[in-house]
Amino acid sequence: MNGDWSDLDRRAAVHSALGDPGRLAIVDALTLGDVSPSALQEALGMASNLLAHHVKVLERAGVVRRVRSEGDRRRSYLSVVPDALTGLNPAASIAAARVVFVCTENAAR
Repeated sequence: MNGDWSDLDRRAAVHSALGDPGRLAIVDALTLGDVSPSALQEALGMASNLLAHHVKVLERAGVVRRVRSEGDRRRSYLSVVPDALTGLNPAASIAAARVVFVCTENAAR
């Protein structure tokens, strides 16, 4: 382990935020594109206060962001923060120095 605690803290916060099925459903829906909170509420069938709570948790973890409409600035849209979910699995970025294959069921030997 390299001792980079800031990265470990960030990964733990993201995993914690994604640990609820409702929040995971929100992130899954947002991977398709930006969605307004009202459209997300309708798509997921979630109460507005519960959706607001889950979105706040995801915003604090840096997974989701809220942006205002460029047209009239009255509507807001939710989106997944680019690269927020990358690096959650450190094993995917670690390359083995050497791999040894041991066959224990070889009938030809």
